[in-house]
Formats: sequence, structure tokens, C-alpha cells
Amino acid sequence: MTTQTTASEIVIVGGGIYGASLAYQLAQAGKTVTLLEADDIAAGASGGSGERGVRANSRDLRELPIATVGFPLWTKYQEQFEGGVGYRRIGGLHLFNIPDGAHEHEVRGTMEAMTMVQNALGVSSQLLNRDETLEREPELSGDLIGSIYCRGDGVCDHTFATLAFAKQARKAGASLRTGTRVTEILHKKGRATGVGLTSGEVVPVGEKLVLLTNSGVLPLLKPVLQPQEILPVITQIPQMMYVTNPHDKKINHLLGHAYRKLSVKQIQDGTLMLSGGHSVAYSQAGRWKGSLRSTALGLADAIATLPFIDESSFLKVDASRVESCAIDGIPIVDTSAALQNTIYGFAWTGHGFAIALGFTKYLTDWIVGGEKPQALEVFSAKRFHEPFSN
Repeated sequence: MTTQTTASEIVIVGGGIYGASLAYQLAQAGKTVTLLEADDIAAGASGGSGERGVRANSRDLRELPIATVGFPLWTKYQEQFEGGVGYRRIGGLHLFNIPDGAHEHEVRGTMEAMTMVQNALGVSSQLLNRDETLEREPELSGDLIGSIYCRGDGVCDHTFATLAFAKQARKAGASLRTGTRVTEILHKKGRATGVGLTSGEVVPVGEKLVLLTNSGVLPLLKPVLQPQEILPVITQIPQMMYVTNPHDKKINHLLGHAYRKLSVKQIQDGTLMLSGGHSVAYSQAGRWKGSLRSTALGLADAIATLPFIDESSFLKVDASRVESCAIDGIPIVDTSAALQNTIYGFAWTGHGFAIALGFTKYLTDWIVGGEKPQALEVFSAKRFHEPFSN
């Protein structure tokens, strides 16, 4: 059956930060938009407790041009939207020590090179020595030799931001439908004509279909992918820990570390959020199976960096948000050869929230202007199945 008789120009699948912010930007640009979300807005990787880092520091160099476009937009919407988007620009420190087996000149050379390249690519970065770093963060352990400081980095309440964009998208005229799971793409003569829902309803597609449903993108694409279209993506569930701050210590920045899987944020109630890459097991039923080893590794990294955390107590551990990750660690944004009016973006690798607004700005330009921005070419799926050219 078909209950939506009029095709929106743009149909978006996925109600996370990518889908919600794209729906808003396209509606603002005058497009008719329908967004379909299987659960609730921000029910997936863009939701949950705590905050996400909005960082350029130590980011893959291929992503930095996206970050430089997106970061001013976080500030813009924080000021423009009533109630903001939950964004706080607090600056970020990427910390360095000399790990076992490394040499000081190698580490210092890495620090200098990263700082130079980040500045060259438009990310204001400052190399700090040990004393300058400890002046900014007195609670850090004494084994560090310095850091890279990015004043433009910050944090954001990801659930709040995603819901804020959804609210603004509706105000701008977009239709956001929750509890509508898409099960298939209907197509004819090389174009997506609609999507089928579990209810049996068909939602028609006008100009473009955009798939931004994270771990759900590949199952929808598989029936139409051609043999040479390789999409090497794995599933991970990052683990986030929340601990008390019994001595009311102050963490002033978003903290990362060059040699530890570590991200430390102090959320606004004083709680410490510890994350950064340790993941847990994932079942075929989509459930996470907690991991004491992941917890131990994460805590060891955090305590080695901020010794006072050893006196904290657990509040909770959360690993309920599934992430899709490409084999080379950067997103995949492209069109399917079989469906020329279908754009997909996924494999955000757990750090895609920060660069979401840059990507959706370029996606908006692509959809409205009709030409794929050059900045997105590096994220094309062609990188997995076409030889590199000189």
C-alpha cells in the first residue's frame, strides 16, 4: 500500500545528526523533505548520555577540510537556534608522552609535524611544552612531554543537538516520521523510485534518496551493489564510562592522547566521561555484551593520564550505540552505480559527530547544485576498488 501519495523531492533515511541536520539545511534551501527514522530521533549513535567531542586536533588529515567547514556552523547554530545545540567551545589538548620503545626525538618530531600540517590545513594549532600543558591542565600526570592545543575544539551534547536540528527541520517545513523502518529500495531504470517500510507502505522518492542510517546503510544497498562496489565496513560498539569526581577536580579541555585510546570530557554536572576507542562484543541480535577487559584498559589509560581518577567511583558504563567503521578509518560518501539518484554516507567510525555539519553542508550543496563537491571525492567508495592514479 502507499499512503504518502506525493513524493518529496528528497527522502532521507536515518534520524541521527546527519539526517536531522541535512533535513534542516535542505528545507532551508527550499526543498521538500521527508525523513524516515526506524526508531526515535537520536535513538542510534547520535544519541545517548554525555557529550561528544567536536575536535579537529589529531583528526585524519583527509577529514580536516570538512572540519574547517563544519566547526563555524556549530558556533552559528549555537547562537541562532533558540536554546542552542548544546555546543561548548572549550579547546582541546592532544597529549604526548614517550611510550615504551619510542625515542624522544621521534615523538617531538611527530608533535611538530602534526602542528605544522594542521595549521597549514586551516586548523589553528599550538605546540605546548610540558610546563605550558600542565599550566592549562594541572591534574595531568608528570610523564607527558607536551601537547598540541587547538582552541577551536569543543564538546557537544549529541542528543540535544540532534533533537534541536530535528525541531528546526520541522519548523522549516520538513516531514520527520519516526517509527518507520525502511526495508528496501524500490527502483526502475537506474533510479530509486521509493522505499518500502515494514508496514507495507511505500514512500515515493522525487529527486534524491539519501541513506544516512549508519549501520543500516549497507543492508539497504546490498541488493543493488554491483560486484566491483566494495564497501569494507565493520561494526563496533565503543564503550563509554562515567565516573565520579570526588575531589571536585576541574578538567578544562577536551583531552585526547597520542598513544592511549583515550578521550576525557568533564560534563557540566562535574561527572567525568571516559571514552576513546575501547569497544565491546556485538551479538547478531544487536545487543552489546559488556567487557571487563575494555573497562580495565580504558581505566588504565585514564588513570595513567589523570591520576586522581583512581579515587573515583563508577556511575555507569554504556556501550549501547552501534558504530559503522570503514577499514581505513574515514567515512564513505558516494552514489551507487545502479541508482544514480541515491547518495549514501556512513562509516563515521565513532568520531563523525564532530564533522557532521561539514558533511551535510557539502551534501546540501551537492543536492541543490547538482554537482558533487570536490571536497567529498576523497570519501568516495572508489578508493576501495580503483587503482590509484598518478
